[in-house]
Amino acid sequence: MLNRLTHRLNYLIGPVAVFGFILLMFEHSEFARGHAVLIRELNLWMLGLFAVDVLLNWLANRAKLRYFRTHWFDLIVFVPLIQLLSRTEGGTLSVILRQTAIFAMLISRTRRVHKFITLFSLKPAQLMLMSFAGVIVVGTILLLLPAATVAGETTGLLDALFTATSATCVTGLIVHDTATHFTAFGQLIILALIQIGGLGIMTFSVSLALLMRRGVSMKDQSIMQDVLDQDTLLSVRRLVGFIVTMTFVLELAGAAILFTVMRPMFDHSWEAGWHALFHSVSAFCNAGFSTFSDSLSGFAYNVPVNLTIGGLIVLGGIGFVVIGDFHRALKNWIKNRRGPRHKFRIQSRLALGWTGGLILFGTGLVYWIEHNQLLDGMGYNNALLVSLFQSVSTRTAGFNTCNIGILQPATLFLFIVLMFIGACPGGTGGGIKTTTPAVLWSIIRAGFQRREEAELYRRTIPVETIQKAVMVLCSSLLLVCGAIGLMAVFEPDKNFMALSFETVSAFATVGLSTGITSELSVPGRILITLLMFVGRLGPLTIGFAFMLRQKRPAKYSYAEERIMIG
Repeated sequence: MLNRLTHRLNYLIGPVAVFGFILLMFEHSEFARGHAVLIRELNLWMLGLFAVDVLLNWLANRAKLRYFRTHWFDLIVFVPLIQLLSRTEGGTLSVILRQTAIFAMLISRTRRVHKFITLFSLKPAQLMLMSFAGVIVVGTILLLLPAATVAGETTGLLDALFTATSATCVTGLIVHDTATHFTAFGQLIILALIQIGGLGIMTFSVSLALLMRRGVSMKDQSIMQDVLDQDTLLSVRRLVGFIVTMTFVLELAGAAILFTVMRPMFDHSWEAGWHALFHSVSAFCNAGFSTFSDSLSGFAYNVPVNLTIGGLIVLGGIGFVVIGDFHRALKNWIKNRRGPRHKFRIQSRLALGWTGGLILFGTGLVYWIEHNQLLDGMGYNNALLVSLFQSVSTRTAGFNTCNIGILQPATLFLFIVLMFIGACPGGTGGGIKTTTPAVLWSIIRAGFQRREEAELYRRTIPVETIQKAVMVLCSSLLLVCGAIGLMAVFEPDKNFMALSFETVSAFATVGLSTGITSELSVPGRILITLLMFVGRLGPLTIGFAFMLRQKRPAKYSYAEERIMIG
């Protein structure tokens, strides 16, 4: 009887421990001050459930003395429970004991949390969605803590959710100035969310397990196989290890270069080191968050900073698969210089060609449109540097070295197009990805040439890839156009171009703004928050996550009938 009861209680304790941990962080936020009585009752019920669980497991175990010796730490749960029941809470000590008890129960019940999650039999798309949502919830609660904001400032629930979503989805849109509103602790939370979101939740969790030399389940490896587009499980483990190593190497190298430039600006080395590390991680993850109130406008003419940040943005946005392809090519060249050359994948060729082409295209147009406006009086070299940096940053990252709000409408429209296209697949940026327009262009070219198959670099593009490219473009256009329409309804007093810019920036997880983010209404902020979330995961991932049942491929086809097009 006891064993059956403890077995059933196992499925309840896991989620309750997670909820208790979330409530633990939430109860010290400004938002929770008016709900002290409710929080006290919830703590009482949770601690009571934990105490029952401890007692039942002790009674169900035959070797009771041995069980007590191995699980003695669980007894701490009775101390805050007795205090709550007797209403003799001892101030700070009571809070610490309650925190310790809940945290201990969470750690000791980790396996039960995993059991609870596996009950749902989640598909990869659903697991990705829930993982991002879970990180955003935890980030929101942490940003609500008084320690996250400077003295005299508070962060509302919606603003904390907006900021956590923006950081996790590596967007960069802000409603509060990161430099002046958040403390070092708050900025550290934002940086952690950027790193987790930039690597991807599944990639981050699997890499963490590998670093801790823990086993990775076959299910997790198969999910990563789909996420990273790898053929074998062994290649998944190798690629994850390469991703983690390359990420930290590039981020630390970027931070070192930025530190040498920023050191004279600050009195202490640790301040310069913090700003350098924050911007290096933010740049590589294509997040666009900055610890300076004017983003990087103060470094508009600084060549080392522009090239370092720009280089990190490109490396983060070009995709880990492409970097890995380059790494293999370099190793092959070093080992066998006179042997056959390494053959780059079609995806690598497309990523490099389209990235370079879009950067040059954007630089030229920005300079041409703004040379008599924003760039007037800067000098040729400085004007070209500003144009180049904004062309690089606009597609994926969201840093700015000029005032976006005073750009010409033609430049804003150009930026909308660049943001919508975005980065490359497998990278840290957003947008519909560069390979999507590349595949669509191959379809157009094949149509004009009267060819039945689309081709790229003397390779035939599979029908499934073409279908996916069309689905990505159409679903993204429908989503963005619908969101722009809703934003026009929610924000009737705002400029339409500014609303369109803000909407595409959120969907493409870029983070640039004409300056209206903090002025948005509650419905407008909620919509932008949802767009950042959908944009990071992708419309197709969201669609597959909500599909209740996947239909089997049809084994029949209907008769053809022509339809007039154009």
